[in-house]
Amino acid sequence: MEQPRRFEVEPPRRVLIVGNRGSGKRQLAKLIGERFGLACFPIIAETPATRGTPEADARRQDMIQLVQGSDWVLTSDDAALLDVVVPRAEWLIWVDLPISTCLGRVIRQAITSRRAARSGKQPNPPQRGPRVRDVLNYPGEVTPRIMAMIDRERRNRTIFILRSKGEISDFVKRLPNAGNLGDHLKPGGRPST
Repeated sequence: MEQPRRFEVEPPRRVLIVGNRGSGKRQLAKLIGERFGLACFPIIAETPATRGTPEADARRQDMIQLVQGSDWVLTSDDAALLDVVVPRAEWLIWVDLPISTCLGRVIRQAITSRRAARSGKQPNPPQRGPRVRDVLNYPGEVTPRIMAMIDRERRNRTIFILRSKGEISDFVKRLPNAGNLGDHLKPGGRPST
C-alpha cells in the first residue's frame, strides 16, 4: 500500500459504494478495502416484507453502530439506510453500469452457483439470488433516490460516478494518486441506461 503521506488528499476512512446488482460493487469494495486497510460490509437491502419489522429496526440499529466506527467500505444496491450511512461517508462511489452488463453478471452468477451446488462443490444450496426484475427495475426505483442523494451531497463529499468497466479499471489504477482523481461528477450528468 502506498504510504498516506504520498496522497495529495488524505486516504478515505469511510467509503460508500452504491449501484445495481451485478455492477461489481463487492469487487471494487474489496480492492479499496485492501488499498486503504478498510473493512468491507454489505448493507442488506430491505424488502417490502421486512420494512417496519423488529428485524428491520434491529438491522438499522446495527448499521448506526457500524457507521460510528472509524474505518469501513459499505456496499448497497438499495437506497435503504443511506440516511444513516451517507453523513459518515467521506467518499461516495456510484457504480452506474448499463443494465445489460449487470443483468449478464447476475445471470452468470446464478448459473455458476447452481452448477456448484449440483456438483457438490458448494456445501450449502445457493441462496436465492437477485431477481431479473430487481435489476431491470433499478433505474426507475433506486436511481432517482441515488441521484437526489448525490445532488444533496456533492459539496460535502468526494463523489465518483463510474459508468463503464474501463472507468472502474482506471479508477482502481489511479487509487494511489487519489488526490488527482477529483470529483468527476459532471453537472447535468444522467445515469446510464
